[in-house]
Amino acid sequence: MIELGRLDSILEELAPAKNADPYDLPGYQVKPEGREKVEKIGVCVDPTERNILAAAQKGVELLISHHPWQGEAAGELAAKGMGLYKLHSAWNRAPEGNNITLARLLNLSDLETAGDVVFGMTDLSLKELLTCCQRILEVNVIPYSGDLNARITRVAIVPGPGFFPVYREAWDEWLAAGCNLILSSELSRYSINYFARHGVSLIDLGHSLMAKPGMKHLAYLLQNRLKAFDCQVEFFPHLYTADYSIGFVYPGLGELAAERED
Repeated sequence: MIELGRLDSILEELAPAKNADPYDLPGYQVKPEGREKVEKIGVCVDPTERNILAAAQKGVELLISHHPWQGEAAGELAAKGMGLYKLHSAWNRAPEGNNITLARLLNLSDLETAGDVVFGMTDLSLKELLTCCQRILEVNVIPYSGDLNARITRVAIVPGPGFFPVYREAWDEWLAAGCNLILSSELSRYSINYFARHGVSLIDLGHSLMAKPGMKHLAYLLQNRLKAFDCQVEFFPHLYTADYSIGFVYPGLGELAAERED
């Protein structure tokens, strides 16, 4: 078993809170009820009802998620006294986090980080990179925009809904960095038209799906770090089945929508 205080220190080391957005600090959304120590930990991208129920059935006392909990399976959570700890932006930007993990799995070279974004180099075609993404993410269909035969040189990996118009100013920064491929999520007609004019290819990996390799890597890191405490760690793979781009989740989206309606 591991004391929660010591586990908190390990999570802070892996995903420093200083890297997170001020409104999105990592931490407990629900603390394990009546426990100062835990011996079974779950890791997931999304704290879906299915993941919570599966974790509860296996005796998990704390579920560490990437995305915040929105109240799913609250009754089961309370009945089992299970805790919930979310990482989100802190883990996206961590040295071993979601973005770097995906970049390494794609064998990108000369990696650079700038806030949320990881830049890297490659000499593959768009088709070859799509095939790599399908293999890494274990899916058959991935939306994209661009010429499959185009040679890709510089790639930007952007977590979350990078193709949503609220990121319009950042798009120019990615172009200025010399990127001719953007990996993110939530493709729209607006983003496709904009980047096509600049000869930039796009791959939509899915808002939750693109975080899956990084969270699996976190589970692996914790399995090794917590062996000395006889603490079990298991990854729970269920994801939200739809992307979300809602104002209360991403500050600014509501205001943007209101401006466009006016």
